[in-house]
Amino acid sequence: MKNVISVQLKKDVILFKISENAGQEEIIKVLKKKLPELKKLYQQEKTPIRVTGKVLKNKEIDEIQDLIQKELDVVIDFDTPKTLGLASITKTFEKETLISETTFHRGSLRSRPKIRKRRKHSCFR
Repeated sequence: MKNVISVQLKKDVILFKISENAGQEEIIKVLKKKLPELKKLYQQEKTPIRVTGKVLKNKEIDEIQDLIQKELDVVIDFDTPKTLGLASITKTFEKETLISETTFHRGSLRSRPKIRKRRKHSCFR
């Protein structure tokens, strides 16, 4: 939990760098500790905050943004990649998948079709 979020004060932005390994609960816990300290700094200035590092899901971004904005009236920018880089793709494939939700269908699909499972392994006839 020591290096979950590092805060860097730059000339025109405050940078929050979130560790790649950090879980959402850890991030929230650390932010709750760091935000009161930053609130003292924000009494006069309104320097924007940029959040970088870990690729976050929309739900995680919303939770972090809400928490920061409860404490500080400031613009928050999340530095999320527009496309997945090689590192992100590799991490995705390295994770173990317990259940596959993939369904294979042979034929055409037209407006509003429904695909129903017949058997557990219907694609292996």
